[in-house]
Amino acid sequence: MRYQQIILDVDDTLLDTEATIHDSLVQLFKSHGWEISDEFEKEFHAYNQGLWRRLEKGELTLNQLYEIMFPDIIKKYCGVEVDGMETADEFHSYFHTGHKLLPGVKETLRYAKRLGYSLAVLSNGEQFGQEHRLELAGIRHYFDLVVTSQEAGVQKPNAEIFDYFFARSGYSPNQTVFFGDGLSSDIMGAENYGFASIWFNHRHRQKTLSVHPLFEVDNYAQFQRILKKDFAPTALR
Repeated sequence: MRYQQIILDVDDTLLDTEATIHDSLVQLFKSHGWEISDEFEKEFHAYNQGLWRRLEKGELTLNQLYEIMFPDIIKKYCGVEVDGMETADEFHSYFHTGHKLLPGVKETLRYAKRLGYSLAVLSNGEQFGQEHRLELAGIRHYFDLVVTSQEAGVQKPNAEIFDYFFARSGYSPNQTVFFGDGLSSDIMGAENYGFASIWFNHRHRQKTLSVHPLFEVDNYAQFQRILKKDFAPTALR
């Protein structure tokens, strides 16, 4: 095999994060008797994405992100003041039970293991929350290693998180390929560290960075085809 280890992201790569965020917001608003709207969800999604980009750039810590996630936007739409960390904790109590898999995930993990790949997770997030969601989704047992930014003390795409990961994985970067949806955190992170990647662009986002993944795919059937053909450049033709 050309590679021996595949690292996968969790949110919006293995698990349907957009669905989980929607369900968690609905539960949060219901518990407080607030009315949720499409406009709120649209603005929250854009705002939240911006916060995570700032986190990846090192402009925020995870705790700082959680502190500012909700107060301003809830005041704007619901007219109430909330404690940022308490609201984030409640939101995450719902979020950490969200485990809807994206189509084709389980079949692809099973196929990759059958081919002999070692599978691992590297995620920007909380260790307990991500492990718990993988367990609930019934896929934790496919992974030989699960590393989060909380455990490593640094976020993707910073090189230090990859140092931390490879010190524990038993494989070298040149034996590894990263499969993830995050153009900055996953694809740029892997490229800057010197190993291969596949961009899982199932949301059909624009390529806004100068990065060079081996492949760009938008479904797991395409990923299985690449595995079957051992990453041959013609795998998707």
